[in-house]
Amino acid sequence: MKIAVVALLHHPVAEPFAGGMESHTWWLVKKLIARGHDVTLFASGDSDSNMGLAPCIETALANHPRAQTLSGRQACNMSAYANVIKQICQGEFDVVHNNALHPLVLLSAADLPVPMLTVLHTPPYPELAAAVRYATARNSPDHNSRNNSGRMAIAAVSKSLAAKWKPLTHAHVVYNGIEIDNWPYTGQVQPKQALWYGRIVPEKAPHLAIQAALRAGYAIEVAGPIADIEYFTEQVTPLLSSPHANYKGHLSHDEIRVLLARSSVFVNTPLWEEPYGFVYAEALASGTPIATFDSGAASEILTPRCGVVVQEKTVEALAEAIAIAAHLPRQNCRQRAESFCHIDSMVDGYEQLYQQLIHRQQQQNVQPEQAVNVLDQGPLPMMDAA
Repeated sequence: MKIAVVALLHHPVAEPFAGGMESHTWWLVKKLIARGHDVTLFASGDSDSNMGLAPCIETALANHPRAQTLSGRQACNMSAYANVIKQICQGEFDVVHNNALHPLVLLSAADLPVPMLTVLHTPPYPELAAAVRYATARNSPDHNSRNNSGRMAIAAVSKSLAAKWKPLTHAHVVYNGIEIDNWPYTGQVQPKQALWYGRIVPEKAPHLAIQAALRAGYAIEVAGPIADIEYFTEQVTPLLSSPHANYKGHLSHDEIRVLLARSSVFVNTPLWEEPYGFVYAEALASGTPIATFDSGAASEILTPRCGVVVQEKTVEALAEAIAIAAHLPRQNCRQRAESFCHIDSMVDGYEQLYQQLIHRQQQQNVQPEQAVNVLDQGPLPMMDAA
């Protein structure tokens, strides 16, 4: 298949990854190319040039001189994605995989010459919710332009996220995945050593992880890009005065692998409904048990054999979870990663949706009287790729 993958533009799709979205898109493209697909990645020009890159803006918006204000970011996004839509119309693609989370790309779905799979990686927010509602209506068999129906599908990265979008649209569930073999779990584990990593922002609350680890009698290492310097300075920095708390900086995946392999427990502290959480998959693949708040997809990914999920988002509850989780067998964690978090399962799920969309389009291109029967078949079947 000839596949157009449309990425977010805020950060480059390249290592060291700024977040889970960048890592997810990079690995998706890498795996699709490895399976023989012809992939074009529409992303910022400072993304990985080995990923079939077709730059739609010179640099990622986080570093773009014209995108340092809200109006500037909006203008850059609109211009870049308008360029992407034009190239898709001219590119003879078979399908579009939309990771952009931008309304303009989604709103174009009914007017493109190829079908589009839009993947939801975030809970509803007003702009995207409005675009999803409109695009779903335009691609409905009840819409006046019946020949556009069935040419768009929507997927969500967890059941909990699909449920949040249910009032607006039907979303197939394709769980995220990682390259399990890239996360060894044979390292020398250090007793009473905890790890937290991710973007350092208030809603991810690493300060609570530090407090809980210290309360449980564990040393803790913290890693990740500082996305909110005020929060880091006021909430995290004072806790680093403890000799048992250490900030390691923004690390590459290779460096994170070393930390995970030697940590006796991974701690996660989401204060928002995290749609998936790649950190769970990476920790499990490393054989590192997890202590976390019950948020988003945590209870879908983790079982009592590999992690402790606490209902109360408090330091006290999390400290108790750390002490319990650290003694769970590491082989249980690895087994859960292999059965539930493998990237091949994720790509299998996407390929099935691509094929169904392409098949729908091919059927719509038959005689008009035949096409009516095709359009009356209803939505694509629900699918969980785990």
